[in-house]
Amino acid sequence: MPRIPPLERSSVPPEAQALFDQETEIFGQLLNSTRIAAHRPEIARAAKRLGQAVADGGLIPEQLRLLMNVKIASLVGCPF
Repeated sequence: MPRIPPLERSSVPPEAQALFDQETEIFGQLLNSTRIAAHRPEIARAAKRLGQAVADGGLIPEQLRLLMNVKIASLVGCPF
């Protein structure tokens, strides 16, 4: 159980609704990290931009990056 409780969709601040909608569209569900970061929507948006910049950096080929995501998810017991 995380120290900071994840927000439910019904209690998310209005400015974070777009993050929830976008993530649900991409992943089919909300990630707990986003549900926790939604307490501070400006930080959540910045973290998403940082993650996207890393993904778009091109230093790791996309297929290898996707394979790494699946492997890491399996190592930590997270269905991907």
